[in-house]
Amino acid sequence: MGFVPALIFGISANETTIGTVRLGVAAMGIGLILLATKQLRKVSKQELKWLIILGVTFAVHWYMYFWSIKRAGASLAAIAVCTFGIHLLFVNRIFLKEPIGRSDLLAVLIAFGGVCIATPTESASLVQTYGFIVGIFSGFLYACLPAINRQISHLSTNMRALGQFGFGFLIFTLIWPMTDWQLSSSDWSGLIMLSVVCTLGAHTLWNKASTELPGPFAAVINYLYIPWAMVISAIWLEEQITWQMMTGAALIIAANIIVVLFHRKPKEAASYEPSSDVQSDNLR
Repeated sequence: MGFVPALIFGISANETTIGTVRLGVAAMGIGLILLATKQLRKVSKQELKWLIILGVTFAVHWYMYFWSIKRAGASLAAIAVCTFGIHLLFVNRIFLKEPIGRSDLLAVLIAFGGVCIATPTESASLVQTYGFIVGIFSGFLYACLPAINRQISHLSTNMRALGQFGFGFLIFTLIWPMTDWQLSSSDWSGLIMLSVVCTLGAHTLWNKASTELPGPFAAVINYLYIPWAMVISAIWLEEQITWQMMTGAALIIAANIIVVLFHRKPKEAASYEPSSDVQSDNLR
């Protein structure tokens, strides 16, 4: 998953084209897996409603994230979306009535400091700043996905993934006129890697990891995505990694880890682990 920001930034395909191809391939791949394993089942109207909401939310999240990468750069966009762990605190407070403790408030302050430090301040970087802010909003939508998944947690992961990718793909087809198919062979190679390796491949591996590992441990491992994305961007794209970006990323990751390790949940929600519920969503 660490290759995703660099790949998206490095190819000329726009965010609409990238989203359309990735979601189309992912939906088809998951559909074939469900057919091969005979796990495809009918869903009720209530389940269908939540699958549509899941797909729409994911599609908007992906579009904003890709838009952020194209404007802010691979590393800054990855840092911005990493704020989803902090957003998750407030989403769970609203939907799951989870309390927000002192350690959570400390994490929010640390993350806010990291965002302030990482945000570009030079006037010449106005577009980059807008991209970074959009990436933070993308992180908020990403944090909404576990709450939506929880409404249909009785469905298998692949059934939820099919709804997420399938309805997400339909949303992208609504903006089909914005796609651009004047692509080079290297652009198509990047799209294939994004679709097959970084979506279907990473999806399958993350499903296994997040299912078999303890929730908090899996969540902490997930944040390794950020430094890997920065390293890959620096090597492949020759992106300049500033001390502000490194400090901001470190603070945001530290804040997320504080939430994972010290956040206390009410007894009725104790069995719910966000990391296992978003296993089909960590495909950025």
